Amino acid sequence: MIWFSKLNIERLLALLQKITGWTLLGYLIVHVIFVNRLAHGELTEPEIFKYFLVLIGSIVVFHAMNGIRIILIETGHLIPKHHMEEPWIYYKTHRIYIWMTIIITILSFFIGLYMVIR
Repeated sequence: MIWFSKLNIERLLALLQKITGWTLLGYLIVHVIFVNRLAHGELTEPEIFKYFLVLIGSIVVFHAMNGIRIILIETGHLIPKHHMEEPWIYYKTHRIYIWMTIIITILSFFIGLYMVIR
């Protein structure tokens, strides 16, 4: 409960990274089972599956971009040199990358949705 009382953008992104990671692991397991049953003729691919794949694609994009953000923070590229003296979470380069991640994730969702509907 204390974790949520100090929720900031960094903690929210860390939480979303964990949620999307577990979601992708679950999808991978279900995907292997589904393709196996599909290959043996036990199932047919439902129409709603296309929309689910759009959502999974957006989750993959977010998870990858957020993972790159974490790597850039760990290597010191998204934080100032003297980050102990200032709150690096609000550092301009970091905020720009966060907004790029959000925009690209939303764009990937709508582009995928457009391709499915078309």
